[in-house]
Parts: sequence; structure tokens; C-alpha cells
Amino acid sequence: MKRVATILVPFFFYLSMAGQIVFKTVVPQSPVVSGESFQVQYIIEDGDKSMLVKPPVFNNFRFVAGPNIYTGNVSTIHGMKPLKNSVYTLEAGKPGKFILPGATIIVNGKLVRSNDVLVEVISQEAAVKRFNKENGIANSDYFLRPGEDVYDKIRQNLFVKVMVNRKDCYVGEPVLATFKLYSRLESKSDIVKNPGFYGFTVYDMVNLEDKQVDIENINGKTFNVHTIRKVQLYPLQAGLFSIDPMEVKNKVEFSRSAVNKRTEQEVIEGVLGNEDNASTGSGTDIFETDIRTEPLSIRVKPVPEQSKTAGFNGATGQFSITAVVLKDQLQKNEEGFLEIMINGRGNFIQLSAPSINWPAGIEGFEPEVKDVFDKTKTPLAGSRKFRYPFVSSSPADYTIPAIQFTFFNPDSGSYKTLTTAPIRVHISNEEKNAATNEKIAKNETGKMIYWIAGFGILLGMLGVMLWLRNKKSANAMPPASTAELLLPARESLIPAYQELNGNNRNFYASLQRSVWQFFNQYFDLSGSEMKKEILMAKLRFKGIDQNWVDKLERLLGECETGMFTRADLGTDKEKLLREAKEIMEAISRLLL
Repeated sequence: MKRVATILVPFFFYLSMAGQIVFKTVVPQSPVVSGESFQVQYIIEDGDKSMLVKPPVFNNFRFVAGPNIYTGNVSTIHGMKPLKNSVYTLEAGKPGKFILPGATIIVNGKLVRSNDVLVEVISQEAAVKRFNKENGIANSDYFLRPGEDVYDKIRQNLFVKVMVNRKDCYVGEPVLATFKLYSRLESKSDIVKNPGFYGFTVYDMVNLEDKQVDIENINGKTFNVHTIRKVQLYPLQAGLFSIDPMEVKNKVEFSRSAVNKRTEQEVIEGVLGNEDNASTGSGTDIFETDIRTEPLSIRVKPVPEQSKTAGFNGATGQFSITAVVLKDQLQKNEEGFLEIMINGRGNFIQLSAPSINWPAGIEGFEPEVKDVFDKTKTPLAGSRKFRYPFVSSSPADYTIPAIQFTFFNPDSGSYKTLTTAPIRVHISNEEKNAATNEKIAKNETGKMIYWIAGFGILLGMLGVMLWLRNKKSANAMPPASTAELLLPARESLIPAYQELNGNNRNFYASLQRSVWQFFNQYFDLSGSEMKKEILMAKLRFKGIDQNWVDKLERLLGECETGMFTRADLGTDKEKLLREAKEIMEAISRLLL
């Protein structure tokens, strides 16, 4: 709808002499807005009301209507004077400054022309800024003007975008995806659907809880930009894969009066519809809308088959490798450790343990994995350390063959194979400190006697507590079997059960604590002794079947992975708890 600019016509003229005809052009004093209409007035004072006004050619303006002629009298210091006003309605075109020519009349046979005037035309955006400044509005987009299309205003000032650093990559080469919400409005946004990343391993860099907010200028407008999620996506196989849309529900508040307000945004996940029932203030309205990102397709290319070596296991990036043994002089049956460190940038979260060709006479075991990553870098930068326990019962000089590691460099499109130096290890004929072992065994036996005595009292108390609880609540856990009463693995795992539906990291941390607390009953480990390799060594010393030792080591390794990485392990947590209970009960039976 076009707005007609209102013009205040001057009613008092100061003339230099009585009886002189005044013929003037009057236009709005303030700039007119492109696309809107305004009025130009040609005023004759102290003239014959029958005089005809001949308008000029209105270049740079579109004629809308006119003339509308008004006649009357105006009071001056020289008395009442006749007045005639010819009004034309024009529409402003493109922004700029334009001369509007005067009109002409015939006075006593002579042509008389009114004055030319300068008309300034400004854009609608410039008009809004001027309006905001004049009315002291810090952010005018909070103000909903009469006739404004509210949903069009929301579309222009509130949207969500996804940006990726590439749409074409190799298997194992990361794609950086960033989801941002842009807003200039008073808004509450609820993320109701996160995108699926099918075909990718995901490493989170920034999440909603990080509260990362920046300022960006888009087409001259300043937006508050909330980084909702930033992830590295590592493709698992070749093909065409899609990043689904992220969907966001919004509640946007507008004021119908020009008020000075700094707009604020709130971004949450999955709770806006459940708890947001706050009433609006007087003169404000709330509108709801849904926004979403555009789906994206990522084309994943297979790594080249040409020149691929048999040792390539999917590592993509740029890496270096080192290998050392912590002790190269070991006694018979003493546990040693081989550490392999891979440094660089690439798909660490998909990096598998290098294969070790253990020489005959040395028995090697699955490695413990420890990661140190800089999550601000893309590709992921840092190191992954593999620590392999090994043992030998045959005294000799051994050589662990050189370890090869092959990776694909997507920048050069070629493979590179790195090779470590062979590692020598001497196993002596001496047994590992038999006296110390005997002392450890005696200490363990003494501790076990005290533990069994205390445990007997604890069992009695536990039996009473279980009986009372089962009597009071039909919803409690099923009655424990005799084995479970004797070996309270389930009681130890209660904190992990309580985190079953909670945050993944909290669940894995709770499970790890539960396992360690359970086995500390038997071995009283603390501080620097609380290491997997020490626990595994003690279990083997106690004669625990290697199969159960390996299962426990894998369980603790999975807990560490869940605690220290953001990768989705896809684990059935209930099944993992059942496995933990089974492992703990089986080992504790053997220990007793």
C-alpha cells in the first residue's frame, strides 16, 4: 500500500510589498521514499482565482493524480488575500536528488514561473534507518509497522544455514559442516530435528552448549550468529551421501509501538514447546514459524586402486610414526610394553592399530589406545598412542621387526609408507623378583582374609536390605540369585544403570568408576596404580583365564573411548551393562 506524504501548507506569507502576486512551489521538506507517493503544491497568493496553472513535465517521477484545486483566503499583515493551491500527486522513482521544475501562469499577459525545487528520494532501507534514528530505536526490526508482512519480515531476519568446506572428497577425507542460526529478532528457537550423517563417522567440534555467538554483516544488515553445531564428517565408503536438514521451530516477538529495545535470542534443543508458556507484554505479539537448512549431497570418491599397498588400512591424511619399548631389558615372564605413536592430521577416529609381527617366543596382546586431539583443527590434528603389552617365558635376544604404516594423502593424491626401525629386546633367564612376588602374594592373602571377614558382615547387612526392599517395592530389581548375593556386581553397577538414559559421557564415566571400584575390593589399587595394564597383570598373576582378562580390558577400553571422544559408538548400553555384570561376576568367582 502506498503512503501519501502529508504536507503542511504555510498560511502566513511575509510579502515585501502589498499587492504583489506570490507564485511558489512547495514540496515535502524531508526526503521522500522510493516507490511511495508525495504531493507537490503550486500556490498563487493575491492573484486572480481564475488563473490557470500549467504544470511542468514531471521527469524522474510518475504522475499519479491531479490537479486538486483549493481556493480560499489567507490573512497577512496587509489584510486578507485570495489564495489558490493546485496540488499534484507524484510517485518517487529511484533514489537520488532531482530538480522538480516550477509551473507557469499568465499575469497581465506575461508568463510567470514558480521556483524550481530540489526533491531528495531515498530507499526504503535508508528510510527505516532514518526512522530508527529519529525515534531512538536500537533495533527497528523489533518494531512491527502497520501493514508490514510479518512472515516476510521473519524470513528476511531469521534463518538457519549449513555450510560445508567441500562437497567432493575421498574416503577418509573430512568434510567440515557448520550449522548456524542468523537472527536480528527477539526470538526463541528450538532445534527439533538434528540432521542425520549417514555414511560418516562424526567428530563434534562445537555444540549448542558451547554458546558460540558472533556478529556477521549480510547485505548491510548486522546479524547475531549462533553456531548450533560444527562437526567433522569422515566418510566411511565411496558413494553419494546426503546431510539431512536441521529443523528449527521459532517463536518471534514483535512490538506494535516504537520502543527502544535490544533484541535477544535464545537457542535450545527439544524443550521450547514443553515449557515456553510465558505471556507477552502489552503491545507485543508472538508469531511462530518453522525454518530448516537445505539438504546437501556429498560425493565421496574411492581412494585410487593404483599403487595401493596391502598394508593400507584406510588412514587418510598426513602422518608420522615412532615405535619404542619402555624397557628393552626384561626378566622372564616380566610384562613389557611396546608403544607406537602416530602424529599428524587426518582421520584419527578411524585409525586402527598397526599390525605387529611378534617374533616366536614373545606373546603380544591387544593394545591400549590413548588419544590427544586438537578439536579446533580440520582435519583432526594430534596423536594416537597404541600401547601393546607383551611377555616372554623364553630367555633370548629378540628383534621386533620394523613396523610399516601406510596412509593416503588426499592433497597429493598418493600413498606413502612409513617404516620404523627394528626394536631389540633382551629377556634374561632370571625370574621377575620371586621374593617380591611372594611378598605380594602374602600381602594379597592377608588383605583377602580381612576383606572376606568384612565382606561376611557386609553380606549379612546386604541380605537384610535386599529382603526389605523387595518386600516394600514390587518395582525393584528382580530378587538376586545366590551367586549375585555373594558377588554384588549388580550393586556396584547401580550408578551406571542410573545414567543409562543420560549423557553418553556420563554413562561411560560411571561405568568405568563402577568397574574400578568393584575390583579395588580385591586389589586395593589407587593413584598411579589404577592402570589397565597393572590390573590385567594382577589378574593374570591370580591365574584368571585370559579370555576374561581380554573381555575386561576391552570393556575398560570402550569406556575410555566413550569418555574421551565424541564419536557415536553405536553401542547398546543395556547390553554393555549385562556384559559388564557377567565379566565382573565371572572374575570375582575365580578370585574367591
